[in-house]
Amino acid sequence: MLRVVQWGTGSVGRHALRAVHQHSRLELVGALVYSDAKHGRDVGELCGLGDIGVRATRDQDEILALDADCVLYMAQGEMNPGGALDNICRLLASGKNVISTAVTSLIYPRSSGPATVARLEEACAAGGVSFHGTGIEPGWAAEVLPLTMSPLFRRIDSLLVQELLDYSTYDSVPMLFDIMGFGQLPDAPVPMADPKIAGAVFHAPIMMVADGLGATIDDFSYDRSVALAPAAFDITAGRIEAGTVSAQRFSCTAVIGGRHALTVEHITRVGHGQAPDWPTGRGWRVSVEGQPSMRLEATIAVHDEDENDQGCLGTAMHAVHAIAPVCQAAPGIRTFLDLPMILGREVFAPALP
Repeated sequence: MLRVVQWGTGSVGRHALRAVHQHSRLELVGALVYSDAKHGRDVGELCGLGDIGVRATRDQDEILALDADCVLYMAQGEMNPGGALDNICRLLASGKNVISTAVTSLIYPRSSGPATVARLEEACAAGGVSFHGTGIEPGWAAEVLPLTMSPLFRRIDSLLVQELLDYSTYDSVPMLFDIMGFGQLPDAPVPMADPKIAGAVFHAPIMMVADGLGATIDDFSYDRSVALAPAAFDITAGRIEAGTVSAQRFSCTAVIGGRHALTVEHITRVGHGQAPDWPTGRGWRVSVEGQPSMRLEATIAVHDEDENDQGCLGTAMHAVHAIAPVCQAAPGIRTFLDLPMILGREVFAPALP
């Protein structure tokens, strides 16, 4: 039985918490929350399970002192990546393996530079544990899918990974409005409009795939286009006024061998019918031109569920299923290139409420 701490109980963390509690080989022993309203409450109440005998806390030192094998770190780390790295390193040094969905660049820490790699490796060595960054996109579609497909090709001329989702039910005001720039004027100086910031977010999956396939990246390029709402409307996180951003298309591309060879692109809307001339879909698409050429479609919410909630569930489960292999791995940074295939153990178990 592996003892697990849940750090963060938001959109992704709630799903992870339920899954850990209901897993036959995992034991939930603690949970870190950020709000006073959640502090001291039974964490089962926070995810619809009722009382399960584990109390949520805001005290990070209390979490650090727990006897646990692994921490699922699911804070909103993109708002403060330096703070997230500090927390992760403290957890690692305390002897706890850490699996994080919080900061995209940490999916492949080399993308953040040698100082970040050194800090993580030092913390792993101090605690005798491992660190793994994961997600769904990035964290699965842009890395696991292309790497898994790659043995089928004799040659790849270009590889494009796309996420196509409607974020209108996503409830994070900071992410949608402050970081991505929805509901803002098209020239608003949000992080997603800054090539140095936004482009760097996608360096991690691109570098991982390139390294995994033995390719050398010459350069990166970043592109962003926006579409404006013709009329005002409301979404879960707030209001989109007419003339403000209601859809955006942003991508990062790696130049390999003098050509634009590897691209990760997000086509994101906050309402059905926005940017109707752009590609549509509900999920992820991998398109390869080469020998052979191929397209792989991964559609989510196929029964008209909330696609954002389903995406958060997939993100959470990718982390939960990684717990056992990460805990079994040798100490250090362990990416998808280092670990065995992450398998969905117990997914055929009887359905639970």
